[in-house]
Amino acid sequence: MRALLGRLAGFGGLPLISLITPLLVLPVIGRVAGSGGWASLAAGESIGTLGGIVIGYGWNVSGPPRIAAEPDAERRYALYRQSLVVRGAVASLVLPVVVLLSVVAARAGYELPTALMGVSASVTGLSFAWFCVGAGDPRSIAVFEAVPRVAAAAASAGLILLTRQLVVYPALAVSVSLVGIVLFSRRVPGRRPLPRTRLPQLWRLLVRDRGLAAIDIAGSAYGSVPVPVVNAVAAPVLASSYASADKLYRFGQFVPITLANAFQSWTVEAGRAGRSRRLRFALLAHGLLGATGWLVFAVAGPWVSGLLFGPEVRATAAVCFWLGAAFVLLSLRTAVVRLVLVPEGKVRIVFAATMAGTLVGVPAIVVLTSLAGPVGAAWALVLSEVLSAAVLASATAHEMRLAARTSGEGPSVGVAGDLRG
Repeated sequence: MRALLGRLAGFGGLPLISLITPLLVLPVIGRVAGSGGWASLAAGESIGTLGGIVIGYGWNVSGPPRIAAEPDAERRYALYRQSLVVRGAVASLVLPVVVLLSVVAARAGYELPTALMGVSASVTGLSFAWFCVGAGDPRSIAVFEAVPRVAAAAASAGLILLTRQLVVYPALAVSVSLVGIVLFSRRVPGRRPLPRTRLPQLWRLLVRDRGLAAIDIAGSAYGSVPVPVVNAVAAPVLASSYASADKLYRFGQFVPITLANAFQSWTVEAGRAGRSRRLRFALLAHGLLGATGWLVFAVAGPWVSGLLFGPEVRATAAVCFWLGAAFVLLSLRTAVVRLVLVPEGKVRIVFAATMAGTLVGVPAIVVLTSLAGPVGAAWALVLSEVLSAAVLASATAHEMRLAARTSGEGPSVGVAGDLRG
């Protein structure tokens, strides 16, 4: 418990920093950009978020248990270097596509800032945070990533007020992210020269992690599609209102992800006997977090969005209610995938659940948004999460029963494996 509390204290401060960062600049952007610009920038960020997931290529899910199960510093560095090679190669292909899609999604006059917002969200796929999660090192995330972003956001707010140029924020965000990645990479423990990764090796790494990458990409798809779709089919006022609700939803996602990060190595370290007890505790915590989040979204969402982003782009109560419902399922799914199924190598069932949510959710977003407007997009998001949860339920119950029956002090089977399922 002391180990968990220490990690919660370290990782628990990170979502607070992540929440503070956009709150320093987004209220300024919301008021300077107006409804059309606000919806466009949000669309670019959503496209970039999906691009960042593609660039991450599954390392945010598979990386932490790999690092947690590998005590040797040299081997940890080898894994980190593999990730940089893979993600750098993917980024070279993805970033031009993100720019193009962002420009297409932007309203007239906002093409450049929208494209830069897409790039700034995409480069997060190159982040080293997953390595720090596996190593139990929240300090490095704060020093090289979170705190510099706060400083960049604060500087951006002042510069946007002075210049009225929206490109300032995404441009600074990209610069800070890349500098942080370079500085952290120069100090990774065990860092020694390794042989260059040649094309056949790169291809093997891409093939090895294709399942995990597909899960991450599909899971992000139905979460990233609503804002661009609403921006395309709804009036600017309605699109900007949904963008504000979606922004609050994105803020909320930091919390279950960070909570799962704190639990990730803590549950793996326990051995079979202790793992069962710790998993039950973690799932309960995520369930309570989801319920609390739903209440906060439903009650305070419209008021908070108006306060933060301006009354012109205030979210509606109906959209906030349904996004809160989606948040409950998101919180539980995050725990189930990261703590129960992926560490045991059950990647195929996670992929099946994610694809079920995506294949139904993305068309549902388009159809329901066209029929019911922004609230239809929120309904579709809930539907996607319900389908994913239904597919995961049986496998999760089986793994929890197996963990409860199994005793022993060794590490959980599958944690140190290749995670292909």
